Amino acid sequence: MPDKQLILTADDFGRSAAVNEAVARWHRAGALTQASLMVNEPHAAAAVEIARRNPGLRIGLHLTLCDGLASNGAAMPRSPVWSGLRYAFSPAARAWLGLEIASQFQRFRDLGLPATYWDGHAHLHLHPVVFSIALPLAVRHGFKFTRLVREPGPAALLARIFRRLSEFSAPQLQASGIGFADRVFGLRKTGRMDAAEFERAFAHARGGVTEIYFHPGAEEALPDPGWVAARLR
Repeated sequence: MPDKQLILTADDFGRSAAVNEAVARWHRAGALTQASLMVNEPHAAAAVEIARRNPGLRIGLHLTLCDGLASNGAAMPRSPVWSGLRYAFSPAARAWLGLEIASQFQRFRDLGLPATYWDGHAHLHLHPVVFSIALPLAVRHGFKFTRLVREPGPAALLARIFRRLSEFSAPQLQASGIGFADRVFGLRKTGRMDAAEFERAFAHARGGVTEIYFHPGAEEALPDPGWVAARLR
């Protein structure tokens, strides 16, 4: 692996036609490395076609366990906090969770996509119950990379929570041969990424692996992809 690597990730690929079109546009501009696919959403099949036309765009599994559609087409609760509490304390919810996570991993492979990386919508893949189910499945399917949420800078409550969850998960990932970035940007201004936040991330990308995630097609403040691409050269 090079001394310095910068990964730019689009989340929520497949959620809407607008997101799909924006992902394709950002990739063509040279400002996008990979896109995380929500396999149960209505535009997932169209997203896969975009990926096939753009073989340089790496596709990962965006494990969706709230604010999306389940494998049977039912709507999930929108709140990640409420969903996380259910998974922690409800045996019935945990039984469903095991089936749903397995279904999404299998659906990703059934779409003909190679096992690359996985992450989670609202970062629920770092929930201890979710993580304990997802990690063995990821290993079994041959996935090699995931996202830990460890953003440099002052840590608000949410950032501290995800940092602790990431610290809990890291040794298990290392023992399983799963890689992760040294630092990840996108949490502090999630859903409202702008040029200043990209500049902050670029400034911290001095060594190791840095990931910046954002939501093309769903964030009004994003800079032009050409502006981002120019700073990657």
